[in-house]
Amino acid sequence: METKFDDMDDLIGKVLAGEATPEEMARLEAWKGEAEANEKYIDHLKTIFEKAASPNIQLQFDTDAAWNKVKTKLHRGKEISFADKRYSGFSWRIAAGIVFILGLGYIVYQWNKPVIETFVATAETTIVQDSLPDGSIAVLNKKSKLSYEYNSKEKVRRVKLTGEAYFSIKHEVEKSFVIETGEILIRDIGTEFNVSAYPNKDTVEIIVTQGEVQFYTLKDAGLVLKAGEKGMYSKRSREFYKVENVDINDLAYKTKVFRFINTEMTEVVKLLNEVYNSKIKLGNEAIYKCRLTANFSEDNPETIVEVIAETMGFSMTRNKDEILLDGKGCNNK
Repeated sequence: METKFDDMDDLIGKVLAGEATPEEMARLEAWKGEAEANEKYIDHLKTIFEKAASPNIQLQFDTDAAWNKVKTKLHRGKEISFADKRYSGFSWRIAAGIVFILGLGYIVYQWNKPVIETFVATAETTIVQDSLPDGSIAVLNKKSKLSYEYNSKEKVRRVKLTGEAYFSIKHEVEKSFVIETGEILIRDIGTEFNVSAYPNKDTVEIIVTQGEVQFYTLKDAGLVLKAGEKGMYSKRSREFYKVENVDINDLAYKTKVFRFINTEMTEVVKLLNEVYNSKIKLGNEAIYKCRLTANFSEDNPETIVEVIAETMGFSMTRNKDEILLDGKGCNNK
């Protein structure tokens, strides 16, 4: 049975893609041997296929221009004559060849197209803990939001943060982890750390609890912070500086660990209310400036308030969702 030329481009494509049956491969070999032009045509498409499949090549196609050329050649096809009638459909071969090339270009584009992973986490009125797509853990304080993106081509994990979050990073040497908050960049070097970057505050603060981070901008190399260190950046002066003493209460929203050292009761109550979203109130001004020294590691604010009341000699009253601490003054015993 005579092989129609209209079928050959599909047949050549199947053979080059490794999807042809032995019978189809034999058909192509037979057609190839019928004329030198057939062999050249197959070699030409094979060259295009091999170049298109190369990971280093960047193919660009103007499909409108290509189609216009095809239509022009189709109109001219009436004036083209060939000694061998088998080539009377040559202009259709050109169209099929262009479609074939465009198809290869699309396949190569899909092969080289970067994979983009995205993720968003938001904490409004409560603290939120979530896993990022790479296995890292983020604990968001209230009124905070982060967006995560991983680009497989650039091999960079990027997080944009508004507010405050504690990160436990799954370190991967080939995939850098960078947090962006305004002009500030924080690069992970195998760490756990806290970032406080509320838009209404002048400072961005970093506390490193494990490993180390680079704390910088594109114009300033900034600081390298190690475990137990705290760094700050002033948006107003655009300066980085280290803080010698790290306040463990800065991480209380995540750890639920509190350390009060001669701390006024107004500050104690304010912190507890912020962390637990509770409604603890002081009954009168006589106890506002009473000072507390105590450590707590407790996830129940009522238990903490009971201990404070017992320690300071205060009365404790519950009224629906409110807790009232009251007394005549400080217990100085």
